[in-house]
Amino acid sequence: MDKLFIEARKKFDLNAVKLELLDSLPGDKIALAGTVQYLELIDPVKKYLESKGKEVIVKSGAYYDGHVLGCNSSALNSECDTFLMVTDGRFHAINNAIQLQKEIYVFTTHTLEKVEQSEIDEHNKKTLTRQKKYLFADVIGLLVSSKVGQHQKNIFAVKKRIEDSGKRVYVFESDNINTLEFENFPQVQMWVNTACFGLGRDDMRIVNLSDVLTFLSGDKNRQ
Repeated sequence: MDKLFIEARKKFDLNAVKLELLDSLPGDKIALAGTVQYLELIDPVKKYLESKGKEVIVKSGAYYDGHVLGCNSSALNSECDTFLMVTDGRFHAINNAIQLQKEIYVFTTHTLEKVEQSEIDEHNKKTLTRQKKYLFADVIGLLVSSKVGQHQKNIFAVKKRIEDSGKRVYVFESDNINTLEFENFPQVQMWVNTACFGLGRDDMRIVNLSDVLTFLSGDKNRQ
């Protein structure tokens, strides 16, 4: 079945956007990005911060300048003093903070919050536990999304690399990955996620592929 993906960009009344909240941002050099729904705010926020004497960096992102996904933080310049994301929640910010290992401020147009270093540290501890569980597992379930932008094209190359490390591997591909279905496959001891980065953030049965590459044979950066 053919699918049509249509972007949904929010329309903003700039008079209702509480830009003054951004006055509390620390640092002189700010990396600015946002989710696709909020990209129309990137330019007004940039101009406001520049009017306050800040240097604002907007890099090329996932598909547009300043565009972040939960699994793609390329729009945020890692050399900046402060990281600011314009979005409607913390999901993307937390995932990007974990990837960058940096605190990120979240501006929702009416609130300014921050993903704290303590949250990143807690995730890192859980990741270490997941890595240990992966190493001791003999049977692996390899999770693959069929969604555009999340699909791992070289999945069978990944499968072979895991098998070469002495594990038995089963590939599970789905449009929507439902972790409740895991109960139907009790033989799988650990699941390796190649889909949305945030899928396994709160599920200790899942480890992201990026977190086990170092244990695989061959070039650890090759996927």
